Amino acid sequence: MTRPPLPNMDELLQRLLDDQIEAEEMERLQKAIHEDPRVRDYYINSMLACAVIRRSSQVTGELCESDLIQSLAHGGSQSRSERVRRHLRSIAAVLLFGILVSASVYFFRHMAQEPAIGTLTGEYKATWRGARPRSGELLHAGRYDLREGAVKMELNQGTNLLLEAPCRVELVSADKVHLRSGRLVVVISSEAKYFQVQTPTALIMDLGTEFGVIVHPDGSTEAHVLKGRISVALDPDRSSQPTSLVVNEGQATRVDTTGQTMQSGLASRADIFLLALPSSSQPAKPSDRLDLADIVGGGNGRGRGKVDRGIDLGTGQAFRDPASTIRRARQNEFLPTPQFRGIDGVFVPNGARGPVVISSTGLTFFECPDTLGSYYGGPVNSGKIYDIPSKRIYTARFYGIPLGTPGHPALNLHPNAGITFDLDQIRQDNPNARIDRFTAVCGIPKDLPQSPFSPADVWILLDGIVCRHLHFPVGRYAVEQVDVPIPAQTRFLTVVAACSGRADYSWVFFGDPYLEPAATVQEEVNN
Repeated sequence: MTRPPLPNMDELLQRLLDDQIEAEEMERLQKAIHEDPRVRDYYINSMLACAVIRRSSQVTGELCESDLIQSLAHGGSQSRSERVRRHLRSIAAVLLFGILVSASVYFFRHMAQEPAIGTLTGEYKATWRGARPRSGELLHAGRYDLREGAVKMELNQGTNLLLEAPCRVELVSADKVHLRSGRLVVVISSEAKYFQVQTPTALIMDLGTEFGVIVHPDGSTEAHVLKGRISVALDPDRSSQPTSLVVNEGQATRVDTTGQTMQSGLASRADIFLLALPSSSQPAKPSDRLDLADIVGGGNGRGRGKVDRGIDLGTGQAFRDPASTIRRARQNEFLPTPQFRGIDGVFVPNGARGPVVISSTGLTFFECPDTLGSYYGGPVNSGKIYDIPSKRIYTARFYGIPLGTPGHPALNLHPNAGITFDLDQIRQDNPNARIDRFTAVCGIPKDLPQSPFSPADVWILLDGIVCRHLHFPVGRYAVEQVDVPIPAQTRFLTVVAACSGRADYSWVFFGDPYLEPAATVQEEVNN
């Protein structure tokens, strides 16, 4: 190797290898590598040689990294330098792959990382692919692939980003981000001069605002202005005409998958974005709770049930999801389900056909609305959405978390459907379990194949008395926390999902549907 192009570079490299380099020395070396190709080439060659020495010494014990640096320096003896060169030549071919890997690790770990441009200030059950930042850690320019959950990033100018999985984003700088797929919300601080979001088909610039951006799987882009206004421009590499549009508060625009046309005049939708991280209250221990979805799948609440299994509302018998036909019940009928321990029975709710019986003892749901009596399969232990026209299966998510997994079970209660659990039987089957409350997250997922045609309603009843009523308007997505106390003498827990009009695509899910003991003092403080 030639004389080092940077004064004392050999010593700097040795301290770098020993993790003893000072901050100002590291900064000087990094600056020289970025600015001087000779320094960069010398660094890479040194790291390549060092990788060989490191790997070889692990086998033979003959050489060490100081041998490398001394041989590189001109003051070293000729015999030692020749010894190193002969050894390098003898093993270089065999260890080429290891050389490249080791050199890459050194290079990217020590030199390629740019100064931090922000901080991960919060997360909710986040799971990453590739880089895995944690709450409180610094963020650098680069790609981040959020597979589950949600996170909040604060960039150096004070701009906040809220990402909901699945989301692939590249942080370019403190004032620019490249959203490759998924959705995010941008909240601009008063100190920020401007901020840009680039997508595969558009470039979005803030004009003092809060806005959300979605990049769909087909590459099309949606921009929704929640506060202030933005400018949306077509990608000049895709569009033959330089087109831009100012979008005001309450409005949205869509850019098609080709990046050549823009649809304006749409209404912005705050409900399809995550505007704040959910609370992360500590759930009960797995051993202290019973899974209602598992019971619907034929289990005992302890994980023995089968996923994608449910109860047919037309027969009361077990069936394997997905259902593929929307049917209609001709009359109100409560169907006992003796083959399912812990389930009293199922029914299709329709107030237009008279009293709706919800238990084997004749309890009646008086508040039931008029429905078409249509139903789609029945209650299912599943987090899947089956789109009949395309015959494709989608995974439901709440807060970026996929449902229907061992860690996050799901009860799919597509309207119109009702199910009554026999708590006495469940207590008998689980004598050591305390059943003090029913907890879950309930809602309609955002990423449906089609939009719902009608609003949906959910009721939770204890011994025939309504304890909770949730309403989901058509065209609005929401997730509600459910926590219903259960008195000790309660026998029946009934869950109903109904739709007054067409029930197509009213995919009501209960995520993490558990029977649990009473909240601890610490949980109550957290909540």
